[in-house]
Parts: sequence; C-alpha cells; structure tokens
Amino acid sequence: MRLLSNAPAAVDLDFAPPRRRRPGVLGWVLLAIGLGAAGLAGHDLWRGEHELGEREALLARLRAELGQDRPAQRVRDAAPVAAEEREPAERVAAALNADWAALFTDLEAARHPEVALLELQGDAARGSLRVVGEAQSVEAAFAWLEQLQRARLLREARIDSHEWVTQGPQMVVRFVLTAQWRPRP
Repeated sequence: MRLLSNAPAAVDLDFAPPRRRRPGVLGWVLLAIGLGAAGLAGHDLWRGEHELGEREALLARLRAELGQDRPAQRVRDAAPVAAEEREPAERVAAALNADWAALFTDLEAARHPEVALLELQGDAARGSLRVVGEAQSVEAAFAWLEQLQRARLLREARIDSHEWVTQGPQMVVRFVLTAQWRPRP
C-alpha cells in the first residue's frame, strides 16, 4: 500500500553476512590431493637432507683417513721395490697420469664440419695416437689433417690409409691417421 504515488520503493537493508556454501566433494578431493603432494615433497626434502648428511659424514671420514698415515702404507713405502716391479708400475702410472684433457682439447680445436671421428687409440707410454675417422671428401680429410698438425701436443700427424665407403645414399672417405703424442706427465 503506497501512500504517495511518486514516492520511492522501500529499501530492504540486511547487514547480516551472507550464508557460506559448504564445500562440495570436489573441494575435499582437491584438498586431499594438495596435502598428499605437500607430504611427498616434504618426505623428499627430508630424505635428501638425510642423504646429504650421510655423504658429508662419509666425506669427513675419508678426509680424516687421507690426512693420517696408515701403518700399512708406511710399511709398504719402507719396503724396497725391485726394478722389475717398479718399471711396469711407472709405465702404467705415466699412462694414467698423462694429460688426456690437453689431447682432447687439441682434437676439439682441430675439428672440421665434414669430418667425424670414429675411433681414438692413444698410448701415452709409447707416445702414439691412432685415429679412425670419416670425411665427406678427401679434401676435407686433408684439411683436418693440416689443422691437426698445428696442434701443440701432436707431431708427425699423417694419414696412413683411406678408402671410399658407402654410407647410406652417399660415399664417404674412411681414413686412418697416426701421430706422435707428447704427453706431459
């Protein structure tokens, strides 16, 4: 019932907060998945920290052992070594202690886009290097040889043999190269 015809309509003001909807099944499932993922991540973190602690303890123990002279080592160092035992051991030690990284650096510096290395046989004791490779042309093989001759550790690099080989739809040159290697002890 309106008293005035041009009066505004009555305003219904409600200051009470709106009622919240209860979460559905999907919300609870997503919460469970999130908690499970957080639990797995926490477990992985705990396991990683545990392994790191074990490795640090092992490293500390190994460093302590290396810092101490062991009695068996002192006895072995004190015993004289016969020449027939010492010479092969020194050859093996020289081969193992050779500067392989410098050799590979020289080979990397001499790379050529048309040459692929298939096999490397280095003998540090004899100072020899044998390389088997393939090139797309004879010119590419000799261009790589010229680059290799400028290497600082290799000398007398030469192609000993080559042959044409069918590889898929194309022919490539397979070559065998030898060089003298000056390994640094």
